[in-house]
Amino acid sequence: MTCSQCNTNFCYRCGERYRQLRFFGDHTSNLSIFGCKYRYLPERPHLRRLVRGSVCAGKLFVAPLILVLGLALGAIAVVIGLFVFPIYCLCKKQRKRSRTGMHW
Repeated sequence: MTCSQCNTNFCYRCGERYRQLRFFGDHTSNLSIFGCKYRYLPERPHLRRLVRGSVCAGKLFVAPLILVLGLALGAIAVVIGLFVFPIYCLCKKQRKRSRTGMHW
């Protein structure tokens, strides 16, 4: 629903304002910490909080690991590229000279 005075979107079932954080999920997501309390295990609030908190903690733990892994793989690709690209260019130039009949 949308408030007619301030245009704020909120949930009809629980009255909470919609929060849309892409990494953590939105109000309609079952496993988001910002999800509606009536959408996932409404009769067991402690279990719902435990599950949603565990998912959030897992995301917070894994995100830096993926970032470091991506940076490490990128650095390795750059280092390999710095060595392989000049060798590739020399081989290409050598092949071109050998085809035209020119020698070093």
